Amino acid sequence: MDLAVYGSNGTLNVEDFIIPYEESSATFSFTSGAKFLDLHIGWNVKPQEVQVACELPQEAMMIQEFSRLVKGIKISRLRLDSKWSSSTRSTQLVLDAVKNSIDIGFKPVQL
Repeated sequence: MDLAVYGSNGTLNVEDFIIPYEESSATFSFTSGAKFLDLHIGWNVKPQEVQVACELPQEAMMIQEFSRLVKGIKISRLRLDSKWSSSTRSTQLVLDAVKNSIDIGFKPVQL
């Protein structure tokens, strides 16, 4: 599954969003601050490609992180890590905004 996010300040493209081409790495490209060249014959910047190396497949890393959090709370009596609740809430807000934009004819939606 591909993911493409376009905004007024840049773009983000992920070609292997759900199932990566390789388990050992993932790539994405982004462009920031792109403007047309004179006479509109191209762009002033090219997309930057970023490769992220992974020691384990993403599914194993999710289980590993979940286990670490549960162990910390259950055994070490640590407090709940707010990183994940904040991250999931932000993700849901973006997904809701995308759906709302689609529902109202692909118009901009404020977050």
